[in-house]
Amino acid sequence: MIKFENVATKYVDESVILALREYNIEKEKCKYLLDKNFEKELRGIIEKLFKNKYGKVAIENNKIIGYLVFLGPWDGFFGEVRGGFSPLGGSAFGGNDRNKLASQLFEEVSREMVKDKIFSFAISRYAHDDEVAKSLILNGFGIRCSDAILKLKDRKIVDSLNVDYTFKELKGNKKREIEEMKKKLSRHLLDAPTYFPTNVNRFNEWFDKEDIRVFIAENNKEIMGYMSLDTEAETFISDSKGIYNICGAYIDKRYRNKEVAKQLLEYICRVSENEKMTHLGVDCETLNPTALRFWSKYFDKYTYSYARRLDERIFGHEKYLR
Repeated sequence: MIKFENVATKYVDESVILALREYNIEKEKCKYLLDKNFEKELRGIIEKLFKNKYGKVAIENNKIIGYLVFLGPWDGFFGEVRGGFSPLGGSAFGGNDRNKLASQLFEEVSREMVKDKIFSFAISRYAHDDEVAKSLILNGFGIRCSDAILKLKDRKIVDSLNVDYTFKELKGNKKREIEEMKKKLSRHLLDAPTYFPTNVNRFNEWFDKEDIRVFIAENNKEIMGYMSLDTEAETFISDSKGIYNICGAYIDKRYRNKEVAKQLLEYICRVSENEKMTHLGVDCETLNPTALRFWSKYFDKYTYSYARRLDERIFGHEKYLR
């Protein structure tokens, strides 16, 4: 018989073991993942999460076999509703039927969240965990983004860069030279089939962030495209020492199919290696087919983020059943 309890500090040790087991299984399937013991990082994540309101552990025979915790809530989370997010490490599932356990834990946690008018959910999970993926999809979740990783020394190196192209980094206020290109990227994401709106309030803030680095490809002083790097990471893995994270890219339509993106990526790989990096990380919207096709050529995915938006009309709907 499985019991479900609220998350608490006393459950941290057993939960860390479950989380480490899931990482090690993913590491066997994702060739570029770091051969590193992430116990310290996962313990820090779980200790913080287990102080949160929205989380449950599953207990069978006095042993923790799974947990699921959400951060939040936040207003305007994938729409005009409140939502919560379970980051990588914010869930782990064991036992004899992980598919069923994932469904049961979501049932238990979401019931408490909906009481507080939280209608949007996102969960980051390992990309190769097909058993839990099936459970989430059958519970109404869809995949909307992915984290991927590239081991620099194992990449297929571009022998020579096009001599007609200039590759360089824009620093300080010069980063704003790609402002119009970033607007084009926002329009691209807003269009079919992605339908992803940009947070316009954060658009200008992006250029003012010192940690964001911008690299461009030029032809006759005209910017053909850019890629950007950020020290801010999406997962505890991409937050590791030795990893830079690509946080944006766009190639002007006139210069597509000319290997501009491929060569700009190679340039960034060389810069990263010169700065003693061992890996590059990237996160992309999987519902953006252009980005997904490109990054999948060079990077190995290790997470999917699953999202579900409830119909907010369910709150108070029981009055119609009286």
